[in-house]
Amino acid sequence: MKIDKVILKGFRNYQDATINFNNNTLIIGENDIGKTNLIYALRLMLDRSLSEMDIEPSELDFHVNDGVQSEVLEIIIKFVDIKEEAALSILKEHVSDDGVCIFKYTASKENLDYKLYLGQSESDLSEIQSRYYLKYINLKYISSQRDLSKFISKEKKQLLKISKTKITEEQEKLDRDNLITISKQLVELDDKVAQLEYVKTATQEVNLELKKLAYAHDDYDVKLNASGIEVADFINKLQLGAISGGSNVMLGGDGRNNQILIALWKALSVFEHDSNDEVVFYVIEEPEAHLHPHQQRKLASYLSSELPSQCLITTHSPQIASSFSPSSIIRLLKKGGITIAANNGCTRELEKAWKELGYRMSIIPAEAFFSSGVFLVEGPSEEILYKELLLKNKVDIDYYNLSVFAVGGIQFKVFSAVLRALEIPFALRTDNDIKTIEMNCNFSSFTRINVLNPCYVYKRIEVNYKDKKCKKWQYLGVNRCYGILNKDSEKWNHSLYPLDRAKILGDKRWNPFEKMINSKGIFMSDRDLELDLVGVASEEIKKALGKTTDTSSVEFLKTSKALNMQVLMAKIEDEGFKKIYESSFGEPIKYLIKLLSNNTMPVIESISLVKEEALT
Repeated sequence: MKIDKVILKGFRNYQDATINFNNNTLIIGENDIGKTNLIYALRLMLDRSLSEMDIEPSELDFHVNDGVQSEVLEIIIKFVDIKEEAALSILKEHVSDDGVCIFKYTASKENLDYKLYLGQSESDLSEIQSRYYLKYINLKYISSQRDLSKFISKEKKQLLKISKTKITEEQEKLDRDNLITISKQLVELDDKVAQLEYVKTATQEVNLELKKLAYAHDDYDVKLNASGIEVADFINKLQLGAISGGSNVMLGGDGRNNQILIALWKALSVFEHDSNDEVVFYVIEEPEAHLHPHQQRKLASYLSSELPSQCLITTHSPQIASSFSPSSIIRLLKKGGITIAANNGCTRELEKAWKELGYRMSIIPAEAFFSSGVFLVEGPSEEILYKELLLKNKVDIDYYNLSVFAVGGIQFKVFSAVLRALEIPFALRTDNDIKTIEMNCNFSSFTRINVLNPCYVYKRIEVNYKDKKCKKWQYLGVNRCYGILNKDSEKWNHSLYPLDRAKILGDKRWNPFEKMINSKGIFMSDRDLELDLVGVASEEIKKALGKTTDTSSVEFLKTSKALNMQVLMAKIEDEGFKKIYESSFGEPIKYLIKLLSNNTMPVIESISLVKEEALT
């Protein structure tokens, strides 16, 4: 049994959101976006630590948009794969033949009443009077705001309590004998405690004052002793300690205590959980608290692999996120002040895009999933340039929650597919690459048929050189952009004519093409990084590198690219940085900032371009 989908209508941050879940699901998003509210919606129907009074709505639970508050709220949970005997026995006719059941919570702002429903579908629901199913179907929850010491103490007691029910009769008899021994030892301990000088002094003062109050206390003495403690209480009050290097030590700092808490919680869950008797969902908010990055990653993999059933985790940690496939990530974001899940949560589209990344998926830093916008560049040279360029021009990308990432080549299409599926706005800059290729010489040529005719009338003659090869030129950069936009059918064909920068930019298709890609956040260089860079800040770059010509500056930057780009960044003066940013180099960042300011996301749509004609 697992949670497949949650629908929230009129509930807190959510006006009308559908959120799909995976088996182990990570929920991410900026602060106050609604992660805890999503979890609380689940808890209202599944957390038995919440009483019937706790799940009554308040006026604050009803969504407000443009000053208008919702009159009703709805929380719908769709469960699938219901096969467990306990779940089937308690839900009975509410489970469909294919193992689906709908739970629904509704509330009215007018009287703050709530109702609960169960059914096989959203159109076939029956009202129920209580959460009677919690005996067999519930969730275990760890809040992000947790008192580690108190929580550890509580979980320890519960672990001991359940552990007693798991031992054999022989073990139980052995424990009874040991408890009798401990009781005798507590009496012996009593004598030793009484011998402590500060204990004797303290009790003497108490007894002296007591005798002043009443004659009946004359032969009555109070004392501090251990024998007055019940053995059961003594054991329940045991504190968790640790052994390190063979020595007893106190528990560690908050980071280690957080791990101890999770370990206790997991051990308790194993004791409590029996798939035939109970269905348990595990919900943990921000498990990364106080942990070193490596331990955060380890904890994430531990939770997703070790817990016996569906696990839901919220986090702000890129280290935690790196342990999850993006197809198991729910990214919450705001559109028009309303919280939604990107692509309706976990999606097969994202899973497909992620698989297409193959070995490259390790290149995408998990930080990208937490960004409000991502700027993709081809390689480390561009990344070095832009990070320094933005710093020198006082463009604080952290303020805008923007990130700059190198894709490690020209594989923008698969990276953009992942970002698009998570509804993370992105821009990119790529080179206007051209390349020759040997192909069959099938082409049309023109022959003038009347030399004396001043109008130069031509006749098309089809020529087919079956056994010969011709050099054709490919529009690699142009077609790369079409691929990113899923417009493969509009790609430009190979040309028989030699291509150069001037001829491509002079093609009458170029202006509408450039306008179209720029509107989608895709920016192309006139030729490549180094040529464009020297073109916009020639004097400043030559001065910084000690070169006398543009050609020598370009050649230097094209050699040991990342290293020499660092040399340029260290030596170029502020005026050079300003010129570069104010040129086309700054357009992708300005595009992202404008996009975030308008709170919009570009729509990938088709556009009609002029059909290709031979370059002349």
